Amino acid sequence: MSASITSPATSQVQIAASPSRLSAFLWGLLGLAIWSGSFVLTRFGVKSSLTAYDIIALRFGTGGLLLFPVLWKTGSGLNRLGRSGWVLLICGAGAPYALLTATGLRFAPAAQAAALIPGLMTVLVALLGTFLLREKLSPRGWAGILLILGGALFIVSQSFEAGQSYGHLAFLAAAMLWAAYVIALRGSGISALHATAIAAVISALVYLPLYLCFFEKNITSAPWEDILTQAIYQGIFTTIIGLVAFNRAVAGLGAAAGSALSSLIPVVTVILGVVFLNETPGITELAAILLIISGVLCLTLRRKVQE
Repeated sequence: MSASITSPATSQVQIAASPSRLSAFLWGLLGLAIWSGSFVLTRFGVKSSLTAYDIIALRFGTGGLLLFPVLWKTGSGLNRLGRSGWVLLICGAGAPYALLTATGLRFAPAAQAAALIPGLMTVLVALLGTFLLREKLSPRGWAGILLILGGALFIVSQSFEAGQSYGHLAFLAAAMLWAAYVIALRGSGISALHATAIAAVISALVYLPLYLCFFEKNITSAPWEDILTQAIYQGIFTTIIGLVAFNRAVAGLGAAAGSALSSLIPVVTVILGVVFLNETPGITELAAILLIISGVLCLTLRRKVQE
């Protein structure tokens, strides 16, 4: 996802046709499962033995170490992104975004995070592109924005009874950071893996000392199985393998099909949440998720995809 958007929710890449669409589809399913599982596993972690600070330390400690050779080879990217773009990239793809997501998952279910964060990020990217980058938004795109905002309002309308407002605010802030990162990355020529390496390594270098000195920690008392699971899944699968899987899917299926697959993240997250977290969404929540998925599809799918 080198020239445009590096999130699975809004991948738009100029690619060549792949000889094996089945292989690309399987890569897409793998990426879909990994990104959905990340919401569920983070929710499980912050509701059981670990703090949000622990999970972010494990994620970027592991991912930063593994991606350090990539950053060493490709460089900091500061000259291509500019100072403000470089900071936005780190905030939107690194520890600040992940910490907001993990904190929000203390208060709100995984399915809501999986719907609100990618959905609101897609809206924000479209609006920023329209008003800042002079990109034209079609009537179908505006319809997509309205669908996503309608779905988000449905979810938020339930939060006052359930006490989930803090989680929704954290998800909104996370979506804003992610959108700013996407806009900053456009036109920079930074590849998805390079961008991930920048965010992971710099996050580790800045966040880990702060975590060790100041933040609440349960990592010394948590079961080693929980620690190892979070380190492997968040640091390797979410940060690296999920990104590679979506890149391979988009390369083989095209940007539109890749976007269609990634819009199913809320659906898979709902299923995983029911199975592993015993979080069963209500009718209103399911309707809201359906609206958000429809809106994301309206904003990301194009009638013609350049192969």
